[in-house]
Amino acid sequence: MMLKAFKLAPWSFLIYPLGFIASWVMTFLTWGVMCWVIATISMITGRNVVPWLGWFYTHDASLDGGVEQGKDGYDPNARGFKLWWQRVCWICRNPAYGFVAGPLGFDAEGFTIIFESGVAYPPEKHWTVVELKSGFRIFGYRNGGTWIGWKNQNIAGRIQLKSKPF
Repeated sequence: MMLKAFKLAPWSFLIYPLGFIASWVMTFLTWGVMCWVIATISMITGRNVVPWLGWFYTHDASLDGGVEQGKDGYDPNARGFKLWWQRVCWICRNPAYGFVAGPLGFDAEGFTIIFESGVAYPPEKHWTVVELKSGFRIFGYRNGGTWIGWKNQNIAGRIQLKSKPF
């Protein structure tokens, strides 16, 4: 199936390794430095977004996304250090999410799945090729915890690059 996906979307296979490396550089930068910096800036400014550093956290939720989405362990009444820590944890949960959806992702408007094989949920050797409105094609592969290529879903108007090799 990989060969079929490659034949349908060869350019995305060729550019993917660069995106993979860039996404992991941003992920390590987020985990190592930026999660602390962004959470601190948010506490100093009293805002739960830091737009100019949006590449380092989720593009579809604020820094209080854990509370907004009702995730276990996120306290809606948190203040001070606890709130700062929740925001650090939220950033680390989806590091560089804005980056993989923004510059490494694509506009989701008008995309069409043109090839699909395997089982989508739970993911088992699931290959997809998506044709974007522009005509450019991108691939995606998911098997268990492995996820490479691009996600074939519209998340806040974007199709994001995925680089989860394990």
